Amino acid sequence: MNPDLKYALILTLSGFAIVFAVLSALAAVLGLIRRSDEGWKVKEKREETEALQRDPNIDATTAVLIAAAVATYIEGRHHIHQVRRLLPRGGSSSGWSSQGRAVLQGSHVITKKSR
Repeated sequence: MNPDLKYALILTLSGFAIVFAVLSALAAVLGLIRRSDEGWKVKEKREETEALQRDPNIDATTAVLIAAAVATYIEGRHHIHQVRRLLPRGGSSSGWSSQGRAVLQGSHVITKKSR
C-alpha cells in the first residue's frame, strides 16, 4: 500500500473518531440538561399544585402597602376587603380581554370624599 494513501486513511479514520467522540459527548451533555430541565418542570408543577391547594392569602407587609397605596390615591383611610389576582399566574391574556378589562376598570370612578 502506498505510504501516502496509508497516512490519508489513518488521518481520515482518526478524524471520524474525533468527530463522533465530540458528537457523543455533546449528546450526553444535552441529555443531562434535558433530564435536569424535566426535573425542574416536575418540581415547578408540584409547587404550583401545592400553591393552588393552599388558602389564598397575602402577608401583612403586602396588605399594608396596598392599604397605603389606596389611602394615597383617595386621600384618606380605607379598609381593604379583598385582594385578588386579575390574571392567572404565568398566564397571558389576549388583546381583547386586556382592552375589555381596561374599559371596565376605567368606568369605575372613585370620588374623593369632601371633609
